[in-house]
Amino acid sequence: MKKNYIILLFYLFVSQIVGQERIAVLQFDGSGVDAITAKNISKRFSYYLSTTNRFDIVEREMMDKILEEQKFQNSGCVADECAVEIGELIGVSQIVAGSVDKILDSYSLNIKLVDVATGKIIYQDMDDYEGQVTDFIKVTIKNMAMRLAAEAKVGEVQEGGDLTQYASTKKGKVIFNVDQNNVAIFIDGQYNSRSSGNQVVLSIAEGLHTIKFSRSSFKDWEKKFNVIANEEMTYDVKLIPGIAAKVEATTGILLVRSEPGDASVYVDGIEKGMTTLQITDIGIGDHEIRVEKNLYYAYTEIVTIHPDMIGEVKAILKPNFGSLSIKSNPTASVVMINGQVKGKTPYSIDRIKSGTYNIQVSKDLYHTHEENFIITDGSVNSRDILLTPAFGKLIVKTTPRGAKVKIDGQSKGVTPFELDELPSGNYHLSLTKDMYQSIEQDIVIDDGKTFDLNLKLEARSGLLSIIGGPKGASVFVNGQKIGHIPVQDFRIAEGMVELSASSQDYHSQSEFLNIKRDQTYEHVFNLDRHTGKLIVITQPPDAEIYLDKEGQGKTPKILDGIPVGIHTIDIKHPSFLAQSETFTLTLNEKKNFRFKLMTYDGSIQQDIDMGKFKQRISLGSSAAFAVIGFAMQTLAVKNYDAYLNAGSSNDATNFYNKTSLQDRIAVGSYGFASALLLPALKFTWDIGKLKKQLNNR
Repeated sequence: MKKNYIILLFYLFVSQIVGQERIAVLQFDGSGVDAITAKNISKRFSYYLSTTNRFDIVEREMMDKILEEQKFQNSGCVADECAVEIGELIGVSQIVAGSVDKILDSYSLNIKLVDVATGKIIYQDMDDYEGQVTDFIKVTIKNMAMRLAAEAKVGEVQEGGDLTQYASTKKGKVIFNVDQNNVAIFIDGQYNSRSSGNQVVLSIAEGLHTIKFSRSSFKDWEKKFNVIANEEMTYDVKLIPGIAAKVEATTGILLVRSEPGDASVYVDGIEKGMTTLQITDIGIGDHEIRVEKNLYYAYTEIVTIHPDMIGEVKAILKPNFGSLSIKSNPTASVVMINGQVKGKTPYSIDRIKSGTYNIQVSKDLYHTHEENFIITDGSVNSRDILLTPAFGKLIVKTTPRGAKVKIDGQSKGVTPFELDELPSGNYHLSLTKDMYQSIEQDIVIDDGKTFDLNLKLEARSGLLSIIGGPKGASVFVNGQKIGHIPVQDFRIAEGMVELSASSQDYHSQSEFLNIKRDQTYEHVFNLDRHTGKLIVITQPPDAEIYLDKEGQGKTPKILDGIPVGIHTIDIKHPSFLAQSETFTLTLNEKKNFRFKLMTYDGSIQQDIDMGKFKQRISLGSSAAFAVIGFAMQTLAVKNYDAYLNAGSSNDATNFYNKTSLQDRIAVGSYGFASALLLPALKFTWDIGKLKKQLNNR
């Protein structure tokens, strides 16, 4: 505990030396928000307050540790007496307490700064925000911390007046949202001008300042605040109707021009517009005119305004930029400036603010180029950068070709293989090919170099050729088809293998063969064809037999070993008519042929008999259809008479439909009968011709 107090005394001593008020921020009380949210808001408020460098803030961890040792609970401490007691315990001169409230989507923060010695509230503020809690923290909490730092007094006020303004060129920004327009603006007691809208933007040197807004029929609104360098604050100004203090301001005219134009003009820190700017009601006296434009140095001039006279400012702005162009080989490289991606090469920017920049140019498979570069005012800068490849080239050839290539286990292709852009580094190369010894090798790819490999694969196989017949027979090795007879120089894995050959209508054959490494083998398959048997008998015998136009001898004859398939058998005898028949012979089939040979006359008589048979069939069919037609016609006549004598319309319709159907059947039957007479007439004609041939012999 003594150690903690010693540390506190040390911090107090240091803070007195540097002129900072030593304060502490208590954890805010929460209403409508959970304890974690209230704690986070308290921490964020303390952080924003610390960035102003206006106070020496006790670290929360140290404060909690001291209060814990004193058995004091600071959570929910909002009463002034409670805050004073904690302030005395931790040895601070001022302490911040507050509360966070939430109703629906509306958040509210109420803070107060308490003087520990007197117990008086020396500053109090409250603000509301409707929306997300994250935006409430980023906007409202930060703004309230900035306002506290700006408005709270530090140390004792010197006798005879307020604290003097800091002598500094550092500036802060203060935004006033005024609910009225055309309001008279006074800065540090001096009339400036009137507002042109509802927002007054003040960009002014850090330190203590006073602003007053005045308009007739409204009470004056005045605020003393401390501007914090490089920070922004916002005030909402609501003018209350009433009697304003009488404003007697003698004015003149201010005209501000700049080269180049469209520059922002600040009069005593108040943003008034863009050049060329004319103000017709500026207060008399000295005014600081500041002209700013992006990428140009700010121009500042003190101008004295006299009554009813024109004060003119001509600001020649000095460029605060240069130009930069970057080319690279290869092109389309990514350009980063100060860690931000700007584009790809070729890249150029006409105006870049003067200063030191870190430039990085990068591209996949190339080493990143990095350098620090200084841009000076008006300079033209160009860089032509050659990127160093971060890759090499890999070439792999093998004998024989077609080996599969794997790099670090990933398939890349087959040999001959080339990879133009392989990132530099160590790799494991694998080469595999069926029936060859695999190769495993570690390789190193260097920047911009080619790694060339030409390797011979050791065979684990022999060469096999298959000849014989029939040509086109399928050849198998261990059940897998490798081609058709003939097979030439087929590479086969070493070891015992089963060879087999098969073809349709042939008996299959199989054999085992022991294949040795780097040996050549030739094997012959002559397959036996599937056969059947023919028995050929003729009456009378001694007729010549021809099978597929090849003579087989005279009948009777038994032909064995005839290949299966389609064949044609011809029987020829000098005294009889030749006969022929095409047939299909299957495996192991025995087919009998019995031919009764006929003379020429006998064949004519046979044709006459066949013609007469067909003639009778045609005439009989024609007569049958004619009888059917006559019967249908008779029934149609009978039903028509019934239709004429029908007693009801339903009966009449029924008889009429029957008559129509029977008429159609009769007509069709007569048609078929007539059609069948035509073949009968043809058969009669053919019979007559055959009889004439027979009689002429």
